[in-house]
Amino acid sequence: MNSFKKIFSALCVIFFILTGIAYGDKVCSDGENRLNWQSLLEQSFLKTFSSSREFARSQVFQCLGYDLAEVSQIKKVTPFPKSVSVTFEGMKETETFIASETRRIVAFEKLAIRCKKVQYFGMTMEELVFTFPDCFLEKDYLIKGKIRFARVSYIDLKVKVSEENLLSVMKLYSKSSALSSVKIYLYKDKVKCSGKVKMGFIVADFVLKGYTRLASPKKVNLICEKLYLNRIAQPRAFIRPIMDYVNPVFDSTKVWINLNILKMDLKNGFVETAGIIGAKEKNNAN
Repeated sequence: MNSFKKIFSALCVIFFILTGIAYGDKVCSDGENRLNWQSLLEQSFLKTFSSSREFARSQVFQCLGYDLAEVSQIKKVTPFPKSVSVTFEGMKETETFIASETRRIVAFEKLAIRCKKVQYFGMTMEELVFTFPDCFLEKDYLIKGKIRFARVSYIDLKVKVSEENLLSVMKLYSKSSALSSVKIYLYKDKVKCSGKVKMGFIVADFVLKGYTRLASPKKVNLICEKLYLNRIAQPRAFIRPIMDYVNPVFDSTKVWINLNILKMDLKNGFVETAGIIGAKEKNNAN
């Protein structure tokens, strides 16, 4: 009888191990399980963020209420990172009822994706962090190395860009066509910009000193404190119409996603921006 019990117990252990392998779940300690999930998430998000097609298939923007025409523009916001790291809090495996069917999900109280050296419109962002509070990932996709969101509340966004790479952004800014030999210097809460500006048939050296200010959650203005043309300080009456033409230097109403800027910090050599990507606005005509 004792031998039979031992054999039966051994068969039960083998059964549970094989069941775990069949469902892609390893039998391990909590610490090991967390590391396994973290590794799987990092591989899956790197694959997803490195392909516009996979990024669209992740359903992240569909969960936020954007339609197919808007999601078709997703190539414009695909990160293309060199590396990805993931941290998470409050992870739980469960089931939920979505679109008339029961689905296995992995729920997170907070899921943060830190991307390094992100290629974006010809520039390189030093760091881009997506944080998803209270989100669901579909487990059946995740264990195959794919990302499919079943729930997204909103996305916290943090971006870090160097002064060198800000120059790449200027090439996309139509109002900068009259500028050349531009250099940007970032200090704590201050910005300095120098170069040459074409004014009719004349080309003058310029130096601008100032700072950035949120005009609204959607727009960022450049505030000019001093402007020199050929080393001559210009009066406020001359500067004002120029800045009215230049500003806003950033306007998220021009893009299809609902992006609100929370703050923009100028630091030595870098600008760090924090914002939120929310659900599609009902009056969003883009």
